[in-house]
Amino acid sequence: MHKIIKTIIFSMFALNLMQGVSYGNVLEFAQVSDVHYTYSPDSPMDKYLYFLSLSLNKKNPDFTVFLGDNVDKSKEENVIGFMKSIYTITLPYYLTFGEKDAHGLSGIDKETYLDIVTTFNSNQKNGKKYYYFKPNHDFICVVLDDTADFAYTTHGEINEEQLEWLEKLLIKYPKKLFIIFHHCPLVPPRDDYKLSMVNSDKYKDLISKYQNIILISSGHYHQENITQDENGVRHISAPAFKDIPHSYQLIKIIYDEKTYTSPKDVEINVEKIKV
Repeated sequence: MHKIIKTIIFSMFALNLMQGVSYGNVLEFAQVSDVHYTYSPDSPMDKYLYFLSLSLNKKNPDFTVFLGDNVDKSKEENVIGFMKSIYTITLPYYLTFGEKDAHGLSGIDKETYLDIVTTFNSNQKNGKKYYYFKPNHDFICVVLDDTADFAYTTHGEINEEQLEWLEKLLIKYPKKLFIIFHHCPLVPPRDDYKLSMVNSDKYKDLISKYQNIILISSGHYHQENITQDENGVRHISAPAFKDIPHSYQLIKIIYDEKTYTSPKDVEINVEKIKV
């Protein structure tokens, strides 16, 4: 009799556990910003990027995004050195443009930069300046380019072409949850109008029209910050990896696609990881 009771209790526990798992969905990713890599035969950043690779491979998130200013100066040797240093990352990873990465005026152009990136990174074989990928069946991750093509500028701008492209994507996938990545923040990490994007009003107007955008991630100002706008969209600014203690963010999104109605329905946890 006791064995039968134990079997029933164990079966009920297992069933409840399975039901809990079926209703809970998790997407976890890492974001690394502002590495500012400079190539040299004994670059100390090579060591820290190796430790980063070890940490990411151990944590095993669904993917990693490098949020721009991956190199300190727009030179081929820096980009090649950076890509070699992160080549040991075994999980999918993606790169955004920062203003220091590529600008044809005083450095390599974006086409040359992308040629190098796509040589090392199989996830970006299309070689486009802005693009999207699908980490699972519920999400669309969008990578935008907010840097100028032929000028060095510290103010981000998402041009009209990309805004139109983004809106078409949102219309095409109305039931998907969206995460957007770019270098300069739409919502700056501190209250200073001089830090705002050039066309922030147009961008914000577009974001406010859709309820399936849950998160916008960026770097640039070397300052961590997490805010939530009036629509419930989280805006996360990442720390600079180049700065001591050389850290990145691990972001866990907990959601239920069956009951989702707005960004406020999603739980987002951010952990700072030191390498």
